[in-house]
Amino acid sequence: MTVEKAVELIGTGDSVQDAVAEALDRARMSLEGITGFEVTRISGVVDGATTEYRVEMRVWFVLRERMHG
Repeated sequence: MTVEKAVELIGTGDSVQDAVAEALDRARMSLEGITGFEVTRISGVVDGATTEYRVEMRVWFVLRERMHG
């Protein structure tokens, strides 16, 4: 039996794909067992000719099993 938990993250990047990849790459540094994600909101900031995308997302991961004994 598995139990999963979700955390909410925000990633930024030059594209939506870059923002998602950045958030997942950073999450992998501290979370093990990531099983999926859902993008909940996409927005962006325009500064002259520069556009930065902001992606709010929920990331699921499996909780470690309880140690008995």
